[in-house]
Amino acid sequence: MKRKYLLLTGLLIVACFSWLGIEKFPETGLAETISVGIRPFAYKSGYLLGPPVVAVVRCTSYNPEEVKKAVEEAVSLIGGLDDIVRPGDRIGIKPNLTTDHPGESGVTTHPEIISALIDCLRKITKGEIIIMEGSGGADTMEVFKNQGWVKLCRKKGVKLVDLNHPAPYADFGTCRVPGGGLVFQELAFNKILKGIDVFVSAAKLKVHELAGVTLCLKNQFGSVPIEIYGKPERAKMELHGEDPWYRVPRAINDINLANPINLALIDGIIGLEGGAGLWNEAASPKKSGVIILGKNAVAVDAVGTILMGYNPRSDYPVEPFKVSENHLRIACDLGLGPTDLNEIELKLGKGIKRLSDLVSFYSISYARYEIPTDFRPEKVNRLLPPEIEKQKKFR
Repeated sequence: MKRKYLLLTGLLIVACFSWLGIEKFPETGLAETISVGIRPFAYKSGYLLGPPVVAVVRCTSYNPEEVKKAVEEAVSLIGGLDDIVRPGDRIGIKPNLTTDHPGESGVTTHPEIISALIDCLRKITKGEIIIMEGSGGADTMEVFKNQGWVKLCRKKGVKLVDLNHPAPYADFGTCRVPGGGLVFQELAFNKILKGIDVFVSAAKLKVHELAGVTLCLKNQFGSVPIEIYGKPERAKMELHGEDPWYRVPRAINDINLANPINLALIDGIIGLEGGAGLWNEAASPKKSGVIILGKNAVAVDAVGTILMGYNPRSDYPVEPFKVSENHLRIACDLGLGPTDLNEIELKLGKGIKRLSDLVSFYSISYARYEIPTDFRPEKVNRLLPPEIEKQKKFR
């Protein structure tokens, strides 16, 4: 059955929802449920048309001028953005704001990275740009206020949306996960995501005590609402379940199937080792001095994993996937992208001779779970192609 996508049936009335710049739409503008996924998968730059390109550039500080030059260099190395962004496109940018800590802490994406990216996007589209997040460890709006995102919003003329809540709508929308999902058949999202043409996952270079690494794919845990998938004091525990070593890597992939990433960026200027946040006493900031950018999130995450000293093709119980299956391997099994560096076209920035010169080992203090002794990684059936390949619409 041919895949169907919803279209907006009328002009959306846009107004400023609050001084934070949140956008408001009429309730009748969007249907409650879409057939499969939020937007089409786009392969213009990538996996099905040849090895995806991933750029790695040096950037040693959050000085605005240095960051701007580094992001512009990375965009140039991946061939620009006009193959995925069109004039008038509406852009959603999702940083990692899991807690109320500044970018220099190594925990969250730094606003200067997004500021530079917005400048690059504005060269192509005058459409709306929305910074969106659903924090798992803090009040998202407080993070926006405290960590410079409101200031950025005002300066750049962009909007902010808290994905943990349905506003500016009355309730959440749902979509079916392509292929029926690995653990979720359907997922709830803020309806604002349905109107996004290009979705950017702007992650932080970090390890994770359960998932092994938390980069662009894992960053999508913040795309689904805490109102549905967990209480604030318990983060998004519905995504973890009683067997997180099995469930978490599959939940990561379900979210990415439902809400595809069009552009993947990793802020690796200052990353985090030891754990994914400062709630882990072993966690501490680590300077890597890099920015990673590409149009295939799996490939970008694979390169990020390598830069932290790990093999993105390893799997439970081999580090960094010591307490769960490798969600990157599952994504590769599904056909979402490659984890083998031989299948990735690497573009190194000025002054970088070899990727290995940038590798810096990130330690991990692992979560403690009573994993069944007979637990083994389980290969999943390939989904892309042919299922979505037959249904996709090229941009």
